[in-house]
Amino acid sequence: MGDGTLPGSCGAVKRANWTTGAKRRFLAKPASRASDGVHSGPALGPNRAGEQTVQVGLFRTKPEPADEVVALQAALAKARNPRSVPNLRRRLLLGQLLLKNEDWATGERHYTDLVPALTDEFGPREPNTLAAWANLAYCQTSQGRPAEAIPLLERTAEAFEETWGARQPATFKTQLFLAEAYGVAAQYEDALAVLDAHVDYCAAELGPAHALTRAGRRRKVVMLRALARYETAEQLLSDGEALCETDEQRDAFRGLLLVVRAEIGDPEAAIAPVRELFEKWPKLGESLATVLLLAGQAREAADLLRQALGEARGRGALIVRGALARACVESGNLDEAEQAARAVLAAGAWPAGHPVVLSLRATLARAAAQRGDRAGAAAELESVVAGLKAVLGAAHPRVAEATGWLAEC
Repeated sequence: MGDGTLPGSCGAVKRANWTTGAKRRFLAKPASRASDGVHSGPALGPNRAGEQTVQVGLFRTKPEPADEVVALQAALAKARNPRSVPNLRRRLLLGQLLLKNEDWATGERHYTDLVPALTDEFGPREPNTLAAWANLAYCQTSQGRPAEAIPLLERTAEAFEETWGARQPATFKTQLFLAEAYGVAAQYEDALAVLDAHVDYCAAELGPAHALTRAGRRRKVVMLRALARYETAEQLLSDGEALCETDEQRDAFRGLLLVVRAEIGDPEAAIAPVRELFEKWPKLGESLATVLLLAGQAREAADLLRQALGEARGRGALIVRGALARACVESGNLDEAEQAARAVLAAGAWPAGHPVVLSLRATLARAAAQRGDRAGAAAELESVVAGLKAVLGAAHPRVAEATGWLAEC
């Protein structure tokens, strides 16, 4: 089928309706295409089955100069045949640059147009076709629409593994995209299931100390912390610290371990050791800020978070800015708190009922209460508490915390 539509795409590319036969065609492993060889180029790489590495157009997170994007767009605008192989290479490269520069809306439009052309030229299971689907879904996730991205990523991850092997970097990357989409949807259990399988496979095939295994463990810790399973996260980090190969890796795990222990209930005791790590590794400033905020030292936490913003990118930068909003409201800097919280909300990176969004609404409500609008703040915090209960359960610490803020109104 020439339009490249993926089953379960929720209408991401609305060029045709799927039939049962079309679904079978997508899910069938390519026969003639697999032996067609490879069109090498900037974004297209080896196209071989088995355990050889498949290089594809999944994006990386280093920003690129805007003039390179403009130059590619200009070249493609003049192209007589945008579906020729050289121009498909340029379009793949342009897509990667758009995502590196976090231009999610343009990236989504770009991949929506590109997927059918890749499918026609290379087939539905060729690595760059699958990578284009994954990047399209990542654009949707990054714009706070994980419900659209998740079906795409589930199918794409399955197709990568079935066609090119479980050990391919592109398979790993797509699985991580899927786990992130689940997290953005606040489907933390589903994210953990994906990450459990990912980490188990990496540990068995690549080794427990491999970089991918360590990174997978850290991602698991994010989901465990979201679910307030701090003891499980603590054990995972303790085990991971022993497998680190360098002091920097070991200290990064140790810093996160101290944050988790602070979340368990003793933030004061964690400040000195985390500060020592921060002095050694300044990039651990966010960890120190988290501990300070838990200990009620919001002013210093805000200073550290402002510094951390200079290095943060993508969703990570939004999370830092959201933490800064809370630190500012708790240190009396209401203008900056409101500005930061509204900036994160305006980015639209999470759906309306996500705990991150609810926490930002709580920050704005607390600022309103400090400005004298206690009735309005109380009404908003009641809504926040109800939302957190719906997503996290009544026993979650964040529900108790928000309930405490409501009582103060």
